[in-house]
Amino acid sequence: MRKDGTTIHFSRQEHALLLQFIRHPHTLITRSELLEALGGKSGKLSERNIDYLVNRLRKRLGDTARDSRFIATRYGDGYVWVADPVKSKPISAFLLVGPVYGSSDDQDAMGDFPGQLASAIAAAAGGQQTVIPCPDWNPDPQGHDDLDFTLDISTHIETDHVHLALALREGRSRRIIGTFRRTWLQDGDYDPIDDLSHEIACALWRHASLTDTGSEVDLMSLDVGARWPEAVAYLHLERENGPAGPEIPVMLALNNYEKLIRSIYNAPMTRAAWGTLEAEIEDLALRALPDAHDNPQLLLAIAKLLRFINRGYLELAARLTDEALGCSTSFAEVYAMKGQIQASSGKIGAAVALYDKAIRMIEPNSRFHAHLLILKIFSLMAEDNRAAAYNAIVDLHSIVPVNKAPFGLLFVPPKTRQLCSDAERMLAAMSQEDGRHLSGYMFNAWARQFQKYEHQQNVLKGFTCHLQRHHGSTSIDLDVAKRFPNLMASVTGAQANNHPANELSSFVYLSSGRSRL
Repeated sequence: MRKDGTTIHFSRQEHALLLQFIRHPHTLITRSELLEALGGKSGKLSERNIDYLVNRLRKRLGDTARDSRFIATRYGDGYVWVADPVKSKPISAFLLVGPVYGSSDDQDAMGDFPGQLASAIAAAAGGQQTVIPCPDWNPDPQGHDDLDFTLDISTHIETDHVHLALALREGRSRRIIGTFRRTWLQDGDYDPIDDLSHEIACALWRHASLTDTGSEVDLMSLDVGARWPEAVAYLHLERENGPAGPEIPVMLALNNYEKLIRSIYNAPMTRAAWGTLEAEIEDLALRALPDAHDNPQLLLAIAKLLRFINRGYLELAARLTDEALGCSTSFAEVYAMKGQIQASSGKIGAAVALYDKAIRMIEPNSRFHAHLLILKIFSLMAEDNRAAAYNAIVDLHSIVPVNKAPFGLLFVPPKTRQLCSDAERMLAAMSQEDGRHLSGYMFNAWARQFQKYEHQQNVLKGFTCHLQRHHGSTSIDLDVAKRFPNLMASVTGAQANNHPANELSSFVYLSSGRSRL
């Protein structure tokens, strides 16, 4: 569009040349390279046609060869785009489908394939992720775009066959995490979008599952939907259709783990149902283990699963974590797992030091940062170090709100008579059945992983204290009440917080009648 608001219309060949120039600013582009970008290898175009098309493009842009603002001629060599790139607004998306590589003829033949594929991937991922097509996107070396993943598409049409190659990349590192290949008759009935979109969604879920960024972070923001349901179904189908490597059983086990972590907002789960899912986790993880020793991500995932189910595998989880450290490139993930093992063993100080070490290695205010802070908070609660836990809660609240969802109630302190209005409102709205569900969940999902009895009790006592204050002792899960009789007796003797309100006040403390955060 020109400055006066009129729209510039480019022919297909002009548009292809313009893209080639703006993708490579201040770089000499030879006539043969421009010819190749236009599909000139077919013999329909010559280098003389390139000169003609460049001059025509100049006219569209209001440019001249003598006083070049956009395209300068390098006589005998080619052309250079001399204009500085205009900084565009950063793009934010879970997945960007692009850039698309290939000759202009090949790209034209693909039509709106990138847009259709983006819509199909979004649907296959459950419709909760932002997936956008951007065929002309150019990777920003400065990393201003906020993209979790990108999908490069390369296309080539040879005689009557369409060849398609795709590379799924991490958005920031540009590391390839999956590749896909399709070939089909150009005039045939085959449409690759459906099966390709499901395979890509499965690859995204696989990467997200094996990279432990913490399901509980979603619970803080009330993102409680099932993650990647279509991808999970695809995994089951893939497992049934042929011999599976270790990845598929580990990911199915991780899916069960997510069901348990996310059960806080679902219908109450019986102890038998919880045990059934844990038994499946145990079976899947142990079956995958013999073939997982060359993959540090799988080793860490198996270690996390075996530690979580609390069936006597803590020493094995520690050995697997040490093994992963020897070959992993993600030290922060290894230290996070080592911290969890130390916490389970009762070594809270060592666990907190490992969490802090991992935090220094990652992107501040990221999802993984929030995950590490949650692990740190539970460890400090286990040690009954509520002042240090408060500081970590403040750090967590700067990333994700902790006072808007029931999961945040798990952090409340026992030694205060009244909580902030958000916490009091959530507690008052609960039924006794809700209380039994939440207290049982807190023990199974979080307190039980600490092997010391007093650590388990310390994790539980804040929430159970205030739950009984609102709804009485029958609001506590029966098994929790039997296991920790002191929690039932302590509610009547709860004392006011010993810390001054202006020194220690978070969403769980009252400060002049309102929450500080």
